[in-house]
Amino acid sequence: MKTLDVDVVMEWLGRSYFHELSTFGALSEAAVLFLLCGGRLLQLHRGDLLYRAGEPADAFYVILQGDLRFYKQAEGQDVLTRHFGRGELLGFDAMIGLHPRSGTAVAGEDTLVLEVGSALFFDLHTQFAADFGLMMINLSRELSREIALLENVIGQSLGWHSPQNNPEV
Repeated sequence: MKTLDVDVVMEWLGRSYFHELSTFGALSEAAVLFLLCGGRLLQLHRGDLLYRAGEPADAFYVILQGDLRFYKQAEGQDVLTRHFGRGELLGFDAMIGLHPRSGTAVAGEDTLVLEVGSALFFDLHTQFAADFGLMMINLSRELSREIALLENVIGQSLGWHSPQNNPEV
C-alpha cells in the first residue's frame, strides 16, 4: 500500500469523477478538494490489507476505484461477507459508533481509496457546515442501503420470503 499525491490523482481521474461518487454527491467543489487534500489517497494492490478486525476505527474509507473485500471472523475462520466497490464507503459505522473495526478489509484487486480521518471529518463539519450536512445525508443513505441488504440476507437465510411464512407475524 502506498500514499498517492492528490494532484496526480486529480489529473488522472479528473475533477468531475469525484462528483459521480455517491459519497460526494452534491458536495461543493471546495469541500471535495478539502477532503482529498486533507485525507490520504491510498493505492492498494490485490491482497493488501487495509485494516484488521479489532483495530481502532479512527477513519473511514471511500473506494474511488477497485474492490475491497470485507471478512468477519466465524468459528476461527475469516469469512467473506461483502465486496465494496467504486463509490462505496467502508468503516464509517465503526468510526461514528466509536468501536473497534468489526472485520478485516483486504483489496480484492488494485484499489484506490480515500482515507477520511475523524479529525478531518470534524474539520469538514466546522469549515463546510452545509456540505457536511449533505455528506451526512449521503452517508445515511449508504447505511440505509446496508441495513436493507442485511435484512434481505437475514430473511432469506431464515426462509421468510413473505409475512405468511413467518410464524411470528
